[in-house]
Amino acid sequence: MREEDLIYKVAALYFEENLTQQQIARQLGISRVKVSRTLQQAKVRGIVEISLNKPKQSYSEDEKNLAKKWGLLEVVLSPSVPGDKEEQLRKLGMTASEYAQRVLPGADSVSLTWGSSLSSFVESMPDMDLPELKIVQMLGGLGSPEAHEHSSDLVRRLAEKTGGKGRILSAPGVVSSSEVKNGLLTDPYIKETLEMAASTDMAFVGIGTDSSDSILMSRGRIIPSRTLSGIKNAGAVGDISLRFFDGNGKFVSHEINNRIIGLDISEIRKIPRVVAVAGGKGKYEAIKGALKSGLIDVLLTDYETGLKLMEVS
Repeated sequence: MREEDLIYKVAALYFEENLTQQQIARQLGISRVKVSRTLQQAKVRGIVEISLNKPKQSYSEDEKNLAKKWGLLEVVLSPSVPGDKEEQLRKLGMTASEYAQRVLPGADSVSLTWGSSLSSFVESMPDMDLPELKIVQMLGGLGSPEAHEHSSDLVRRLAEKTGGKGRILSAPGVVSSSEVKNGLLTDPYIKETLEMAASTDMAFVGIGTDSSDSILMSRGRIIPSRTLSGIKNAGAVGDISLRFFDGNGKFVSHEINNRIIGLDISEIRKIPRVVAVAGGKGKYEAIKGALKSGLIDVLLTDYETGLKLMEVS
């Protein structure tokens, strides 16, 4: 048998009849190594040509280019819904849910911040069977504990959806003074919870903005308006877990940093995979600043925001 004929026969058995390499080796009386090398030759000689048909509405090329541009492990884009904030949030939550269904089974632990994007993500999660998964609150509570955006509620809901074990941080996110903070950090449960959060395999974080319709800005009960004005005057365009950064990704110096009960910047950086979930109109500047900070490993955002981020020089 000519070599070309053997190559064609091996390729036909493998690609058309779906036989394994071991089955082909047994049928033709050759070694499995010979089968593997022959399949490689089929590609080199053009006997086999492999093409990929990209799914409709696939963003894979844009995701790959965006991840490369910003030095990220991965980018996942959701459809943009201009003019419909609620639907945009729902789409982003579904995208985050699909991503989480892929990565959570391989994780031992995950930490969460707070916000509407993460609430939408948790709401979109299906029931899973991950009884060994630990879900840890990485920032103290902000606003009403009953609110769906509240970090403790997110931990509780995600634990219910995954069947995992939730760990609540029983402390407010911002306290009145550094003395109060230091006192609370002496509590063994609070200290242990923060240590657990810092050692998780991944973190899902929202990205806050300085816009007037953001949760943080619109509800002066969480952080007083005067304090927020001071943070904005320091150049802040957004925050991750109440760690505020400017448009160049530099974290701003402000006295509130001494009153936050949650992971600090250095602790968040040590988490192997920090996944940011944020998108929609008004989030662009904050997302860009967050990317420049280098704190993010994976970005889940909408397609239009992704296109704008590709244009950044």
